Amino acid sequence: MGIVEAEGIITREIKYGDSSRILTVLTRQLGKISVLAGGVRTNKSGLLATTQLFSHVSFQLFQGREKSLYKINSGDILTSFSSIRESLTKMAYASYFCEVANDVIQENAPDEEQLNLLLNTLYLLAGDKLPYPQIKGVFEFRTLALQGLLPDLSRCSVCGEHPPAQFHPLSGQCYCPSCAEKQSSPDTADTGEAVLCAIAYIGSAESKKVFSFSLSESASNYLSRLGEYCLELYLERHFKTLDYLKNVCELGG
Repeated sequence: MGIVEAEGIITREIKYGDSSRILTVLTRQLGKISVLAGGVRTNKSGLLATTQLFSHVSFQLFQGREKSLYKINSGDILTSFSSIRESLTKMAYASYFCEVANDVIQENAPDEEQLNLLLNTLYLLAGDKLPYPQIKGVFEFRTLALQGLLPDLSRCSVCGEHPPAQFHPLSGQCYCPSCAEKQSSPDTADTGEAVLCAIAYIGSAESKKVFSFSLSESASNYLSRLGEYCLELYLERHFKTLDYLKNVCELGG
């Protein structure tokens, strides 16, 4: 395949040999790729700074044979997100966001909108721009929207005329207070109008404005809890980094 240029976010790293790493990079041009970063675990490596976890980078890569690992020829840092790596709590959040993105972005299937969502999420997390639960909830529900899995929560699923106040994640249905009285389901989320309006906004807003709304602290926390439940339910998998994130938050990391 030869030399290729790729811009992306380093979402995972594993040690390889005595001094190298294998990186998972979500790229704008190639989708998810695996990259061999040779000798970068030494202070003498010129690529040490450009191969840090969570960094947004521009690489020149080489691939000798089809389906073989890419190798780094050179790289430039676009955004380092160094403050994330300096905080245990931010590291836990970022690891979760990256695991989710690694799951939905596939090899040879670039997903620019999902990549931009991850990039904006890391930017807000690194700069403490919003409460972390709100950042997390937006990332989760926007991911579902981008993958075509978020139900329409803008109107009651029965009458279609009133704003919903209850949501049934298993069925994907939502109900206004009047219609909710006629339903019977153990899987009921009494979200209230504010949270459901926020979710509907997250699903439909322009990408640059998806984080631009306000919720109370309790509503943001609820959005976050509901987001992780719906994400795992609709993607049909459990994210181990979510367990780690919860442990870190409980310890006040």
